Amino acid sequence: MTKRNYVTVNPCVMCQPMGSALAFKGIENTMVLYHGSQGCSTYMRLHLAHHFREPVDIASSSLSEKGAVYGGRENLKKGLKNVINRYNPKVIGVATTCLAETIGDDVAAIISEFKEEEGIGDDLEKDIIIVPVSTPSYGESHVSGYIKALDAVVRKFAGNQGEKKPLKNPNGKLNLIPVENLSPADVRELKEILAATAGDYIFLPDISETFDAPLRDYLPKIAPGGTPLFEIRDMPNSRASLGLGIVSKNLALDYLEKSHSVPGHSVPIPIGLSNTDSFFTELVNILGCPIPEKYQKERGRLLDAMVDVHKYLYGVKAAVYGDPDMVLSLTTFMLELGMNPVLIATGSKSRDFGAKIRQIIEEIRPELKPVILDGIDFDSLNDAVNECSPEILIGNSNGKYISKALDIPLVRVGLPIHDRVGAQRILTVGYRGTLELLDRITNTILEATDTFTAPVEAETTVCAKGTEEECMERGA
Repeated sequence: MTKRNYVTVNPCVMCQPMGSALAFKGIENTMVLYHGSQGCSTYMRLHLAHHFREPVDIASSSLSEKGAVYGGRENLKKGLKNVINRYNPKVIGVATTCLAETIGDDVAAIISEFKEEEGIGDDLEKDIIIVPVSTPSYGESHVSGYIKALDAVVRKFAGNQGEKKPLKNPNGKLNLIPVENLSPADVRELKEILAATAGDYIFLPDISETFDAPLRDYLPKIAPGGTPLFEIRDMPNSRASLGLGIVSKNLALDYLEKSHSVPGHSVPIPIGLSNTDSFFTELVNILGCPIPEKYQKERGRLLDAMVDVHKYLYGVKAAVYGDPDMVLSLTTFMLELGMNPVLIATGSKSRDFGAKIRQIIEEIRPELKPVILDGIDFDSLNDAVNECSPEILIGNSNGKYISKALDIPLVRVGLPIHDRVGAQRILTVGYRGTLELLDRITNTILEATDTFTAPVEAETTVCAKGTEEECMERGA
């Protein structure tokens, strides 16, 4: 592998502000404003629009050379005023970029000053709510930006109920707080499962409509959908919180548990048999409900399919890359299928990633010794793929250059997917999503290797000219 740590060549991650947009865009009537240069918001809009195939508006304070020298106070105030006048949002998520953080703008103080000047209060029901979050691009990745934004939102809407106070109005609901890498189709599937089990729930953030909207006669300034604000305020009254993802720390879930005594539980993203089993088991333990027959049948269909394709997948060497929690769940699924994940990598820096991966391998296939990498770029990933020689790549579309250069088929999973349409409709979670992923992986391998099983009709027509013995004598 390339031995360098002084430069990043084609990073495997996106920046923190990108993650904040993924979180804010899943909240009802919310507009995102980046405090920084115009190029940052332009890049984020383009990146998200290419993936979700939806228009994505992100405002900017448009800092220039003058702002970089004298500070961006007036730019931010003007940007907030323009957003309010043009979009009329209920919530404005203000995320900082490298430039604003480097010059040291006190964003919280500027927002307080702006609210005082404009007569905006802190009434969550009546006033425009402005939620600042510190997300410099030079610190960490989109994973942490997403986590920080959700934490800031929950603290803003739920924090006013006091610390360590008993529940005043228990609602019996379940809070579900997933990681950053779900598609709108994944969110819809999870909401359907929750409706069949929990009955009443709060899903934060909900991108099922905001990033996958139906065609309308008009284009709304802010896409309808997202988690209703009153539900976020109600999260401290829920019976429990369930977080999807066990590698990255779920700050919002931790806050609700420590400050509002809402029990927090975390499970891996439900991709694969065991991870989906864990998800349903946790639901049963929290809610005391049975697993609906519909999902028991889906589990049986998944098992049947795994048996059907085992002969094609067993021993196939795979390289898996992407965000930490997504890679963990995908790796678990590869191991269940009998595949050999020779390379497991993430662009995010994570202290727990390697340990979690090794734990899963020890539990399922302890004889395997894969290469495990974190905090890498695609240049290093290219070198690692060359050394490990996998037969298939599984990850986002940024790996297409490695795929083409080394002639290794790529199954596109995660974010971003820019060179194919339908990323917002790719389902990977639950038994049904896992089954769809299984079909995609198997068919990709079959197409690349031209492996097939001869149909029964072909076997019976070989000796159609006589008995089997007669055909053998004629050499037919």
